[in-house]
Amino acid sequence: MDVLGIQVPVPVLVLVLAVAIDLVAGEMPNAAHPVVWLGTLIHRISGWCERTDKRYHRICGLVLLLICVSCACLTGVLLTLLAEQHSLIGIVLMAYFLKSTFSIRSLVSSSNRIYKDLSENDIESARKDLIALVSRDAGGLDEPKIASAAIESTAENYVDSILSPVLYFAVFGLPGALVYKAVNTLDSMVGYRNERFCAIGFASAKLDDIANWIPARLSVIPLFFASIRFSPVSALKTCLRDHALPASPNSGFPMAMVAGALGCRLEKPGSYVLGREYPDPSPHHIPQANRIVMLASFLLIAVMVVVVAVYYWVCGAAICLR
Repeated sequence: MDVLGIQVPVPVLVLVLAVAIDLVAGEMPNAAHPVVWLGTLIHRISGWCERTDKRYHRICGLVLLLICVSCACLTGVLLTLLAEQHSLIGIVLMAYFLKSTFSIRSLVSSSNRIYKDLSENDIESARKDLIALVSRDAGGLDEPKIASAAIESTAENYVDSILSPVLYFAVFGLPGALVYKAVNTLDSMVGYRNERFCAIGFASAKLDDIANWIPARLSVIPLFFASIRFSPVSALKTCLRDHALPASPNSGFPMAMVAGALGCRLEKPGSYVLGREYPDPSPHHIPQANRIVMLASFLLIAVMVVVVAVYYWVCGAAICLR
């Protein structure tokens, strides 16, 4: 598409516009949020799954996964075709749907609320706000454990909420980003290891682990450079040593990087300790972690814009030379 006399690839325009929408407007209203629409679909189908015989829960869960992934892929393909036929309308709609797959502005909003609570010595409010952020029991957590949980969540969400959807968009276009978000949303809604969802969410949880496997490991690179004001070398050392300690095959990479960069101990009681040689985190480590993750997000966007632009320009030049 021609912008001020310069041919700019449509995917670059879509990504830049999506980021601009996110930074200016933040999260969409629920009624207009594509991921909320998807969540409603998941809720209804999973309810049907629960009413079936338990012997068929895994099969029902697979059907749930296939329906949601197919809807996401079809939406992405149709919007991409619309952009080819009606450039401006299609690009705006593609950007709107792409923005729904990631959230830079609100990535750190929850942890900022917890930082505010802890700064005011309001432990009870911090525990309540933490419940909305993580799945662990916050009832008996003290200040360092609350700060740790907030930092861990922000670091882990860098992969789920920023890196993975942007990477899948860069590689597979809008269908890739929407399919990833469908899988990730399924995992967040039914991918629990409890009696209710263990079988129904099995396929979704496994596919989410697979989808995040490469992005989680690639997250080390932007987080390393984003830690330059702190300790990138310690971040890398801690990551190499502790990344496998959490039960998740992916979450340990970004969390261990942030633990090493800040020189603080991140612990989920009874599960793992990252950066065991460091002292417990204090509230001021929360905004520091937020700065690292936000800088890593902007570094990622900048790199993806350049990579996609160069790819399309080189492909266009190759076609012209034939």
